[in-house]
Amino acid sequence: MTVRDGQSEWLDLERYSDNPIFNTKAVVQQTGVPAPTLRAWERRYDILSPERANNDYRLYSERDIATIHWLKERVDEGMSISQAIALFRHMKEEYQRLIEERSPSATGSPSFYVSLPEASPEERLAGAKKQSSPEIEETQVQPPVKEWSLADAERGNYQVILNLRTVQEHLLAAFKKFDESTASTLMTSVLSIYTVEQACTDLIAPTMWQIGKMWEVGTITVSVEHFASGFFRGLLTNLLHVSPSSNAGPLVIVCCAPGEAHELAPLMLALFLRRAGIRVAYLGQSIEAAGLLQTIKQIAPTLICVSLSIPAYLATLIDLARQIQELPLPRPFFVFGGQVFVHYPHLIPQVPGIHLGGELKKSTAQLQRMIAERDS
Repeated sequence: MTVRDGQSEWLDLERYSDNPIFNTKAVVQQTGVPAPTLRAWERRYDILSPERANNDYRLYSERDIATIHWLKERVDEGMSISQAIALFRHMKEEYQRLIEERSPSATGSPSFYVSLPEASPEERLAGAKKQSSPEIEETQVQPPVKEWSLADAERGNYQVILNLRTVQEHLLAAFKKFDESTASTLMTSVLSIYTVEQACTDLIAPTMWQIGKMWEVGTITVSVEHFASGFFRGLLTNLLHVSPSSNAGPLVIVCCAPGEAHELAPLMLALFLRRAGIRVAYLGQSIEAAGLLQTIKQIAPTLICVSLSIPAYLATLIDLARQIQELPLPRPFFVFGGQVFVHYPHLIPQVPGIHLGGELKKSTAQLQRMIAERDS
């Protein structure tokens, strides 16, 4: 049995045996976590409890190995080990409470929240880029967890944070008041514990979708939608610029179709690709076809990824795709996607190229495979 709070999956530890039968070497082989790191986690965080064999060697249980795997996954996603352990302990407590309180009449899902260590905004933004192996780190004891409210953000106190659904509610409230300061504080808090990819797929995209629905029914103005889009565009652009890039390897160009102004989705894709180690150039809104064709001839990119959200610009996308397909070999793969093809899938065959559908992580993986196949 697993419990997922939209981001981090919790495992039912009762499923795993607590019989200590695995030595340190076996645990290292199964988890990929070095022995010194295991000992540091045991000593500093009291998160593991191996028994001692007659020869004084540590013996770990299947439950210990499951815990180590879970922690390593969180660290690989960008958390520090102290944040991962704080999340582990809190989710364990919430899971136990849920099991104890669950009854036939119980409804809803648990609202998980975790404690965050104090850090400057610059350190929190840097934490969003952090992708490392399990680390050993000195840290103070985490402060008690308390429920976070919008008032905390307005006072500059973002030491605690609720789940992303609650953050979304506070973001919407901030956008309605054109409160950029509170919105920035919220996103800084989120990026200190969640990966950039999680923030994009589980918070930014759902928030903009909700704003679009609210605009359709008249509960917000177009000014609020523009403000929110501009805020997220600036945030994503900054994250793209601070993400490590390379001048080597195959180049992927990402842009919007001619005439298309909605750029959050392609901007996220460019960000995901760069964080995956792919050389990417993001060209922004409403690409000019003649200029893009000249660029292709000059620098020979491997992939051209073009996004379209408004059906009115379908003809310009088709024209661009045809011109690229008419270029002499070796020409780049032409990849296209966007909301218009979600709502009107019958339009996909009209575009000469490769349709990129699905969520961003899968799209990034698909593009990586295409690049590898092209190289081979």
